[in-house]
Amino acid sequence: MPTGTSTTSRPSGRPRGADTAARREDILRVAAELFSVDGYRGTSMSRVAKAAGISHTGLVHHFPTKDDLLGAVMDRRDELDTARAFADAGDRPRGWDYVHAMVQLVRNNEATVRRLRNAFQQAAEAGQLAPDAPVEAMCRLIVAAMDGLQTQWLTGTTPGMADELACLVDAFEARWRR
Repeated sequence: MPTGTSTTSRPSGRPRGADTAARREDILRVAAELFSVDGYRGTSMSRVAKAAGISHTGLVHHFPTKDDLLGAVMDRRDELDTARAFADAGDRPRGWDYVHAMVQLVRNNEATVRRLRNAFQQAAEAGQLAPDAPVEAMCRLIVAAMDGLQTQWLTGTTPGMADELACLVDAFEARWRR
């Protein structure tokens, strides 16, 4: 073999990592399908990797833990649902389809509460949450703040939501984090 020649090669003209976004989307699509059929607990990371046509190591490269994968699946679903519901009039569902899209957004908010509960549970298990923290109230308050900030943002009365929501989260953390 000539000097400087590699035994492995990539197709020329395709930069390393060019398919990363497409690969992530494919993994999220596959994971969402598996989670919807067999549930989160009934779906292993190995099964997701196999169904997505990648190695377990490849999956962990994109999503280090199963919780990370679930969070990304939920976030992506929320993004798609929100984009669909609030798209430009020409692209937005019409009539009853629009009404049903709004119902789906409410379902997503309900899932947000469950995800927040899980996050606080993880913090408690790691010894990072005071045992007397009012977890249910904190979950409801975070969602209420998100809804209120979103309404203000949509009406143009607040420049952004993230900084304001961070103030609430920082206050909770300062009071209840161990």
